Amino acid sequence: MLFKEDEAARRQHQAVRENAGWYRWTHDLVEVKGEKSTEILDYLFVNHIAAADVGRSKYTTMLNEEGKIIDDTIVMRMGEKEYWISTLYAPQMIKWIDGHKGDAEITYKDITEEWDMYSVQGPNSPAVMNRMLLDPVDGIKRFQIQDNSIDGIPVKIHRSGFSGENGFEIYCRMEDTGKIREAVKKAAKEEQAPELTILEVYVRSLPVEKGFALRQDMYGLTPFECGLDWSVDLDKSFIGKEALVKAREEGPKYRLAGLEYLEESYEDIAQKEIVYCKGVPCGFVRAAIYGYTVEKNIGFAVLEAKKAVNGTKVTVGMNGSAAVVTDKCWI
Repeated sequence: MLFKEDEAARRQHQAVRENAGWYRWTHDLVEVKGEKSTEILDYLFVNHIAAADVGRSKYTTMLNEEGKIIDDTIVMRMGEKEYWISTLYAPQMIKWIDGHKGDAEITYKDITEEWDMYSVQGPNSPAVMNRMLLDPVDGIKRFQIQDNSIDGIPVKIHRSGFSGENGFEIYCRMEDTGKIREAVKKAAKEEQAPELTILEVYVRSLPVEKGFALRQDMYGLTPFECGLDWSVDLDKSFIGKEALVKAREEGPKYRLAGLEYLEESYEDIAQKEIVYCKGVPCGFVRAAIYGYTVEKNIGFAVLEAKKAVNGTKVTVGMNGSAAVVTDKCWI
């Protein structure tokens, strides 16, 4: 759905680009502990989880035996043999671990109901954070997680986010969420940083402008077809490695590409709308949104690799909305 006409969405979007904004958003969390926790997670994910120091996190994907993406996650190393996996699909993650852990000495459980998360995003996010935290965030590195406190309440601060801007996530115990919410609200108000109340802003318009895709956008593709080559460590074993190596040798069949729409007025573009090149179907839409910073209708599509060449003109949907293939990042 496209939101060019939504001025409330525009204000919230631009607040994050120019200042800061905050929202409550808890991804599912799976806790993994045990003597073999590192080895098992290194086998489940394509990135080198064992290389993460305690207090650091890694973005990674999880593949099926055919080398295709079935989930993308953030894996946080909370202790020497303790991890949190941030995913939108904890029940599926639990089942996947069930099916692949063998007799490894690990324990794991869904802790989503135990922890809440608030996200503060934008170039001025450090100022918002420092107004409420005991210890300033100035020294926290990207993908680092540290213990801290807000008004005497223990929290965990993760420098991360899904906006493409500098940002932080605050993890607190669920029983403390009311007090933490008030603290975030107060600190944000002092920095004129609004609460983001429109889901399409913090899940789509902000991330898409920066080329950040959701798991549903990448599902069924290889990491190489999604531009995630950098996250794959082929020097270790992982589920789907053999198929992925073969797919790399054969070359990509598809590409998760950017689409930039050329017309100002047309019907909203829905997921799975067919993309045509010279009248011949060549793919389908995965996301479409208005980018308030770039002032364009943009999105992602899965296209046949041979047709996914930057600058290629295509049409989308039955009404033939004109678009051009681009890299999947606009700013």
